[in-house]
Amino acid sequence: MSRKELKEKFERVAATIDAPLVERALRELMREGEDTGGGINAFRLLRYLLGDPSLTDAEVTWAYRYIKPPLQAALEQLPAYVFFEGD
Repeated sequence: MSRKELKEKFERVAATIDAPLVERALRELMREGEDTGGGINAFRLLRYLLGDPSLTDAEVTWAYRYIKPPLQAALEQLPAYVFFEGD
């Protein structure tokens, strides 16, 4: 997939993110099991939301730039979940 196609995909997905979608994604991922250290790793969540587990870490990092604002807004509406940034 070209960089232009990836950027368009990231923007499309970012536009669809809302609290119910994020909650469904987190519940599904939790059913599959927590990541090391507990909870759900952001890369895993982004790959799930983007529907592409084969994305490289570099592509997921790039996607995060587009998806972080709506993801944070959605998580603010879900008091059962906490968004941790950094170590």
